[in-house]
This record gives sequence, C-alpha cells and structure tokens, in this order.
Amino acid sequence: MKTAFIFPAFITEYLGNELAILEKLSAVFPEYLLRSSKATGENYINFSVNDPSFTEDELRSQIISYTFSCCLADTLISKGLKPDFLAGYSMGLYAALYAGKAIGFNEGVRLIEQAFLISKQKISGTDAGMGSVIGLTTGEIDEIIGKEVLEVDIANTNSKYAHLVTGRMEDVNRLLETARETGALHVSLLPVKTPYHSRLLAETQHEFRQFINDKVTIRESGYPVISSRDQRQFTSPEEISREFTHNLFQKLDWHTTFKTMLLQDVQHFVECGAGKSLYNISRFVPGDFKVYPMHKIQTLIT
Repeated sequence: MKTAFIFPAFITEYLGNELAILEKLSAVFPEYLLRSSKATGENYINFSVNDPSFTEDELRSQIISYTFSCCLADTLISKGLKPDFLAGYSMGLYAALYAGKAIGFNEGVRLIEQAFLISKQKISGTDAGMGSVIGLTTGEIDEIIGKEVLEVDIANTNSKYAHLVTGRMEDVNRLLETARETGALHVSLLPVKTPYHSRLLAETQHEFRQFINDKVTIRESGYPVISSRDQRQFTSPEEISREFTHNLFQKLDWHTTFKTMLLQDVQHFVECGAGKSLYNISRFVPGDFKVYPMHKIQTLIT
C-alpha cells in the first residue's frame, strides 16, 4: 500500500478551520506566510480566509494555496508521513516540486509569479476565462467547439463527465450556453481570467523556459512525480523544467493521472492544501482508496 501527496491549484472554497488544523498539527504557518511576504514584497502575514483581497485576487490566491501546501507537506514529512508519489493539480505542480525538494520555497513563489505575468502578457488585449462543464464527455464538448468554431480548449478532465474549459471569454460563454442546451447537468463560469492549459498560452514556453534556465536551480526530486499531462513518472531536472513550461499551455487529465496512481498501488491520497477540492473530485473515481483532505489528515499521524 502506497501513499501519494496531491496538491491543489486554487482554493475555491475554504473549510474555515484550516489555520486551527495547522496549529493542531504543530505547523508554523505564520513563518510560511512571512516567507511568502519576503519573496513577493507584499504582506501575506495578515492572511484571512474571509479577506477577498487574498481569496479573490488570482495571483495572490495561487501564492496562498502554494503556501498552505508547502507548510502542510513539510509538517507531514517531518512527522514521518512520507509520500511514494507526488502529483500537482494544475498550478499545484509548484508545491509538489517543492515537497520533492526539487525547488526552494522562494523559487516556487517566483515561478508562480512569472508564469502569471508571462501568461497575462501573452494574452494582453484578450478577454479570457475558464468554465466548468458537468454531464458531457470530451467528445461532446469537442463537437460543440468544432461546430460553433470556438477558440476554446478542454483544460482539464476531472472525470468522464466533468471538465474545465478555457479560452476567449466570449467563446467560453457560448460553449457553456450550448453545453447547457445540449444536456449538460451543470455549467458555470469560474473566477479565473488566465486561460491556463490552453493554446492561447502556447507562446509562453520559450520565455518561461528562459526564465527557469536563468533564475531557477532545479534539483532531482526526492520523490517520483506523476505528470498530470501525460501520466509519466519523472524526477530529473530536465524533465521537471519541461513539465513546468508545458504545464502552462497543454491540456491536463487529472482523472487519468489519479487512476494511474491507483495502478501503482496507491491507496492513500493526502491532499496537501486547504479546502477539499481534490477530495471532491476523487468521488468520481471507483476503487479501493481513501483521500485525506486537511481536516482528516490527523488520523494518519496519530
């Protein structure tokens, strides 16, 4: 029986008791907030789950999510709970590679900032967005995209019938409307304005790779990482660098990534982050396994 640490991207909904849980685990979260403050030059010390300046700002919410994940992963490993595999959901990749000691904490923050800034630069003047479609297959969504000639991509597949789509905002809205008319059970526009995992960001790879080569020292990961793009295992600096750059503009398939870890005899999945988004997604996957969001982790180390 093996254990995987899985890392969320954005915290869409807080449980509300994350800080109390970290304190009970003897985690030093204020020190991690201080590290994020020093790395960015902004104040993260006064973070609150009820403060929209942290929860509704796209970049700051990514950095807070990363900070939670790094703190929790360090705490669990220090208590003897070590992963056999790591996997990052979308921008959770940075925290996963921090947990594997492939990058330092500040380097992860700089990577998140740079990925965000380069992405915004590449879509300057383009109104982009992201949405959720539940109840249709990838084939049905692709058929709508082709028929309507939409500049939209499937960004991530969470299950056979649950997907994230991204692209030009006008086209995303049209896709969501058509998907609803086609028979989707639920569609929604997400509060994300950057079209991660879409062809709109294909031109980011060269500039982002140059930034990584010039500014980031990547080391061998101490634990195998499962790619959310193509489900291969990797640990080397060269593969990590490629994953960072391709993660921005290529489609992800979290559903297949999760099933790949099950095939590797993973039965315990530890969600290293606030909220329980990855736990919720896992409910679509059949199998003999358990996912432990933050409020359930205590049972693994007592």
